[in-house]
Amino acid sequence: MSATTVTTPNRTTVHQMAFNALFEKIITDLTAGDDTLLSLYSHCLDDPDGSLVTARPTPDHSLPPDAPPSWSILTNPDLLSTTKLTANLLDLTLAAALTPDPTDEVERTASRIARTLGITRSRALTYCDIGTMLTRMPITSSTVSCGAFTLDLLRILADLTYAVDDAHIAAVDAETAAYLTPVRPRQAVPGPVVLRREITRIITTHQPEALPLDPADADLPPVEFQTEFSVDTRNDDYTVFHVTVPADEGTGIVRIIDAVASAHDCSRAAAFTELCHGTVGDVRVTLNCYRNLDAGEMHLENRWLSPVATDRWMRRVTHLTVPSHTAHDGRFATESQRALLAGIDGTCRAPGCERPAATADADHVHRVDDPDRPGARTDSRDLQSLCRQCHNAKTRGLLDFTRLGDGTTVTTSIDDGHTVVTVPNGPMSTAVTTFSHRLNRRVATRAEHATAREEWRRLTRDAVNEVPF
Repeated sequence: MSATTVTTPNRTTVHQMAFNALFEKIITDLTAGDDTLLSLYSHCLDDPDGSLVTARPTPDHSLPPDAPPSWSILTNPDLLSTTKLTANLLDLTLAAALTPDPTDEVERTASRIARTLGITRSRALTYCDIGTMLTRMPITSSTVSCGAFTLDLLRILADLTYAVDDAHIAAVDAETAAYLTPVRPRQAVPGPVVLRREITRIITTHQPEALPLDPADADLPPVEFQTEFSVDTRNDDYTVFHVTVPADEGTGIVRIIDAVASAHDCSRAAAFTELCHGTVGDVRVTLNCYRNLDAGEMHLENRWLSPVATDRWMRRVTHLTVPSHTAHDGRFATESQRALLAGIDGTCRAPGCERPAATADADHVHRVDDPDRPGARTDSRDLQSLCRQCHNAKTRGLLDFTRLGDGTTVTTSIDDGHTVVTVPNGPMSTAVTTFSHRLNRRVATRAEHATAREEWRRLTRDAVNEVPF
């Protein structure tokens, strides 16, 4: 058995780490003749009421095969990206400098910081919480010191991990840092929704009792009692219904109401009324559940389901399928192709968009009538999830997409030439069977068979011993 020793830095160490990252960035810019901060200051003096105008490089649609993994904000050469990067580093440095001692009084410390910086007490406590998180999680602290993560993302990390105890914090720290490390060049930083979901998954693996409450469910009772229906009829002109259901049930109900609203071209309220009266006609809704047969985990579209919710939705399953890539000569994606695509993508694949893939369009990355791409017109490998707004931007020629074989999407903005990479984040984004996975699965299967065989032998022996002679 081997043991790993992790040294937790004190406030001074974290503070110095953040300052070093900030000054290294500034010195690098000055050495390269960038003079970003000076240029920004000069621009504001010359045109204080104008908008920032940055150089727009020639669009680069390729992804260099030898380029190291990196966050896109660290590689974009324009003034705005560099300024935001500097602001992120300053926030990180401030949080590290404001890390409180465990014995410091909360009210007194928050009030002092608020007065000194001219901010609210709530924002002061946010800086304190982030500083504490940086001290408790040294590997994550080193990872985020690059400056790619905004104060809002750091706050999410602090809010999610504060309840993890000392026995599990090292493991959570290591996995969190690994998730916050880019795997592709010019990769987009994960958004708040995806970040919260992935860090929650990590904590679930190591210490489920440290899981935070879902912000939307903060005042709700335990999941088995999360049902309530009340009516407010105090106004003579309208009636207000208050309905409380578990989050997974809410996903299904909203999808049903939206489908009725779309079919009848009406509002959600009108669709709900028609649904109650049974006059919606032939409106069908398909909700896709994805289950990992090895781990037993299950997702309703892109939402992780608890064991209680898993049992509930398994009883509703009407069709089972093993998803795989397919192609056909029709123009539109089939239901199975859409289910596979939503399970892989998770969210809209445009950088910065986190709308769910389950309600997005199945977009052809390349034109279906492209003469340079003969063969099947609709191939699931050549589809991507785009919400209607981002799909319209692509149709207008504002965004250009390339999808790689592993599901990675390279997006180039026609406006400014930036190339940003997004990776799939759905429940099936890692559903690739390698030889290592195959071996582990075969070993686990053999162990299950051996256990079952031994149990059968035990029952047989017990039955024989109970027979009187």
